[in-house]
Amino acid sequence: MKPARAASVGLLAVGLLLSGCSATPTTPDRSAPPGPVVVEHDLQYGTSKGQDLMLNACLPEEKTQRAPAVILIHGGGFDSGSKDFGGMTALCEELAGSGVAAFAVDYRLAPKFAFPAQVNDVTDALEWLRDPQQVREFNIDPERIGLLGSSAGAIIASSIGTNGSGSLTGGDRVAAVVALSPAVDLTETGLRRGRPSRLAVGSILQYLGCDDFTDCPNSRTASPLYAVDKTDPPFYVAISKNEFVPVQQAEAMADALTAVGVPVTLDVKPGERHALELLDEATRANIRQFLIDNLVNSSTRTD
Repeated sequence: MKPARAASVGLLAVGLLLSGCSATPTTPDRSAPPGPVVVEHDLQYGTSKGQDLMLNACLPEEKTQRAPAVILIHGGGFDSGSKDFGGMTALCEELAGSGVAAFAVDYRLAPKFAFPAQVNDVTDALEWLRDPQQVREFNIDPERIGLLGSSAGAIIASSIGTNGSGSLTGGDRVAAVVALSPAVDLTETGLRRGRPSRLAVGSILQYLGCDDFTDCPNSRTASPLYAVDKTDPPFYVAISKNEFVPVQQAEAMADALTAVGVPVTLDVKPGERHALELLDEATRANIRQFLIDNLVNSSTRTD
């Protein structure tokens, strides 16, 4: 059963990495101010292995029509972080202010839980949101749901985005993916792309539940790169040229998606910024427009 809701209503909050931004509405008119939002904390979307799984909901206060939705997936190297981590709360509210319902989710953490626990948890959140009860309660369109993941969350988002095949409007499929600093080839060979930091490789091994790559059977299965097919949703991939996730990882994903005809935007930044640090004003505007284009203004692909 869901816990009681703590709802707050107010104008778009700004802070942390998202300060000073004016959000884009669900129409091309960028001059309109952000709308008021309702924030509902600590809603339970599931239970796994005795652990309650929670999310925060950030909803447009205006409910004249069903809103598209985005699930926000935090980073933290798979062993830390939460739905309130870093700039997730401000990002959640910013998207709601632009007319997109946003849901920042928790998932089980390593080392206690390894792949595919994290992917399964966020998939459960997606399917929970598509349940008719949540569709009515949150006034969302179950056929227009996207994912936005940061760092470890970008790996999870990319994995769900490339899982399965066929229609993007139901089940465990999504209509758009934003991946901030994703690693997409988690095999030993893949982690030789560029110069990954020891911290990044250690986080990946922990996620895979492995001590080293000599006995790590999940490494290819957990790699979104090898699951790409022509029915996958459009991707927006952002990364820095010299950060601790090698830019070659993002380039490999963009090449794979392009090769099968899936629309992809590869946004490579100068410097060393990682994940949510990439969200300067221009990048936030580009991501909001990407979500509007693929969740609001475009017919969802069903092939």
